[in-house]
Amino acid sequence: MDRRQLIAITEIVSERTPRPLLAPVLSFDLGEELRALRREKIYEAHGHNARTLIKHSEFRLVLIALRTGYRLHEQQIPERLSIQALNGALRLHIPTETLELRSGQLLALDRGLPFSIEALEDSGFLLWLGWSRE
Repeated sequence: MDRRQLIAITEIVSERTPRPLLAPVLSFDLGEELRALRREKIYEAHGHNARTLIKHSEFRLVLIALRTGYRLHEQQIPERLSIQALNGALRLHIPTETLELRSGQLLALDRGLPFSIEALEDSGFLLWLGWSRE
């Protein structure tokens, strides 16, 4: 198996153990996953960290940890997405309004809608991305 094939089914990051991103069944302890993200050097140095949990042909699921005050600059993703706050508090800026998401809340955005995310508190959230085959 060459490196491109390996990357397609596992995530390779220096501090992390490779693991499957694509399987008939994947299970996660999101609390432990967030704690692990916050222990990594990148979070300590930059105030954010992320890990792709699932990578199927039609969608991706990414777990993201943000430190208070950190802002993910404007993104414009060509696919539909949703953001589910797991803990903390987030402020989302979209062209028409500013929204706050707290633990347990979910926001869905249509294709191509620009957004940015700011952590009002240390926060963890799931980013669900639709993924077209085009």
